[in-house]
Amino acid sequence: MDRVKTVPMSNQLPLETNPVLAGGTAGAGRFQILVEYVPGVFVSTAAAERIEDAVEFFLKQAPGCEAGEIALFDRTERRVIGSVKWKVEPTENGLRVPHRHNLFVDWNTALIALELRQRVAEESKLTA
Repeated sequence: MDRVKTVPMSNQLPLETNPVLAGGTAGAGRFQILVEYVPGVFVSTAAAERIEDAVEFFLKQAPGCEAGEIALFDRTERRVIGSVKWKVEPTENGLRVPHRHNLFVDWNTALIALELRQRVAEESKLTA
């Protein structure tokens, strides 16, 4: 994917971003991963035909900006089926750290995410 350039005004310097892709291919596919890189600006970073692949890409996707939203969009049903909410929690040292919470609108998608997490945990135990 090429760099995204804004159209600067005469008194501004051009801004460039390098999107971090989670995998898959941006473009065609029933499911699409949308990432907020600037407040209100979303970029499609991955797409997949199978829900299992889409959920895997969604779980691996890093935020584009601090507390940036990440959404799993179903193009066929035209709705968001998964999103990320950030909850800021204090640490033992008193620092406030954002923690990621994945939210899904239906149980089927949530169970797929749970199975993927369990599989990753089992694979990491085998390699350790």
